[in-house]
Amino acid sequence: MDSQKNPLYPVPIDDYPKLFDYVLTVDGLVYFQTLKRNYILGKDLTLDEYNKLRLLYVYYATANKNPKEVFAWQDICISLDDKGIYEKEMFQSKEDLKNSKLIIENPQYNSGLYRKYTEYVKQKMNSK
Repeated sequence: MDSQKNPLYPVPIDDYPKLFDYVLTVDGLVYFQTLKRNYILGKDLTLDEYNKLRLLYVYYATANKNPKEVFAWQDICISLDDKGIYEKEMFQSKEDLKNSKLIIENPQYNSGLYRKYTEYVKQKMNSK
């Protein structure tokens, strides 16, 4: 499977749930859906809410092994960057999600897996 069908290639889709150190709780899923809905409706969010949307979206998409949602997460990140809404203070946003019990540690986490993807992307960009 190539990057046209797998946005996190060369990581196999079945390994998506192992990519990140945290996963959503039930309350985190509800909060994510609220943030996503507000974003889609064009409501203004705070920088912290945009940060949390980015984090929760990738946790949601990878936990569900859903390439379509990963592509949507990537599109949101690109569109936010295009609007000048960059990732700032992500550490604090993530800490707040943890402290609010909206995300918990991922027992399936494999720390080297995401690096496999980022190294592939760097290699691909350098070859162009």
